[in-house]
Amino acid sequence: MTRALRVRMLVVAVVFALVLVWKYFYSFSLVVGESMTPTLRNRDFYLMERVRDYRPRRVDIVSFRTADDPPLWFIKRVVGLPGETVAIRNGVPLINGQPLPEPYTRQNAGWQMDPVTLATNQVLVLSDNRRYGVDDYVQGKVATRLINARLIRHWSWRKKIGRAHV
Repeated sequence: MTRALRVRMLVVAVVFALVLVWKYFYSFSLVVGESMTPTLRNRDFYLMERVRDYRPRRVDIVSFRTADDPPLWFIKRVVGLPGETVAIRNGVPLINGQPLPEPYTRQNAGWQMDPVTLATNQVLVLSDNRRYGVDDYVQGKVATRLINARLIRHWSWRKKIGRAHV
C-alpha cells in the first residue's frame, strides 16, 4: 500500500469519525428571532450538546421539540424543575414562593402567570426576552423527553460597542 493511499484512508476515517461525533453528540445552529435576547441574538451561532435522558438544571438553555407532527423546534431557558410550583408576579418568577433572580432577562413587569405545579417529568421553560408578554415568548411546561440538547457555547459575529451589538 502506498503512502498516499494510507493518507487518503486516514483522512476518510477521520472525517467519518468527526461526522459521527457531530451527528450523535453535538449540533451547531443559527438563532432565528429575538425571543432569547439579550443572551442569544438573532443570527448568533450556537453549539448544543445532544442529551438523552435529560437531567434538568435550572437556567440551562435547551433545545426541544413540540409533540406536533411535524414537530416545531425551540430554544429556551429552564426556569422550573420537576415537582416545583412556579408562578410569575410582576415579571419575577417565583419558585415554590421564592423569587428567582434572573440577571440574563429582559422582564415585563406587568407579566403574570398563575401557579403551576410541574410533574416529575416536566420543566418550565421561558425565553429571556419577556418585554412583550406571555403569548409570543413563553413555551411553558415541556416534557423532559422532548428536550434533545443543551447549550454549550454561543458566538455573535456582530461588532460589540460597549454593551450593545451593532
